Amino acid sequence: MLRPIYVCFFLFLMPLFANAQGIKLSESEIKIFKNNVSTTAERSKTIVNTFIQRKHIDFLSNDIESSGDLYFKAPNIIKWTYTNPYQYSVIFREQKLYINDAGKKSDINLASNKVFKKLNDLIARSVSGDMLDDTQFDMSFFKDTTYHIVKLSPKDDTLKEMFKEIVLSFESDTYLVSGVKLIEPSEDYTLIKFKNVSVNKPISNAIFTH
Repeated sequence: MLRPIYVCFFLFLMPLFANAQGIKLSESEIKIFKNNVSTTAERSKTIVNTFIQRKHIDFLSNDIESSGDLYFKAPNIIKWTYTNPYQYSVIFREQKLYINDAGKKSDINLASNKVFKKLNDLIARSVSGDMLDDTQFDMSFFKDTTYHIVKLSPKDDTLKEMFKEIVLSFESDTYLVSGVKLIEPSEDYTLIKFKNVSVNKPISNAIFTH
């Protein structure tokens, strides 16, 4: 079964990215947009939502689809719970990655693993929207009637090995991340669409226990 740990990280969109990319933002529009995203990220102390994930691998005739729930607590505690078609969860907390594969538990020390440490930072900032950092990415900005779309090309060598391009979509009225598309160097990609988003609602600490 295709369930390596990387599948959990190649997160996030649906037909939104399949069509026209929209109108390119002007420099003044980019500044306003980035400020709004940053403000939203700072105010989003907790985020809870459901997600649908589609993994596209070129040699497979059908995409691999899964779904589940996501919990985020600022600044960087995250839990992904896959509920369909299998039971699988990962928790990023206190410099560790905790894995529960249908009851089989394990953990990874992020502090001693450069790749997973960067993935932890990438995921936390993707979920909150606070990753518009031009020191790590070359970025281009677009908009349509519903979304703002940001295309990010990694500058960091470690991220380059994993991702050719990262595409984030933001709801134009809330500036919350609604989805992400991660394109690998092989052109395989993962699409995740966030739904039923709830912001700044209390999350029990029990959710993040391993």
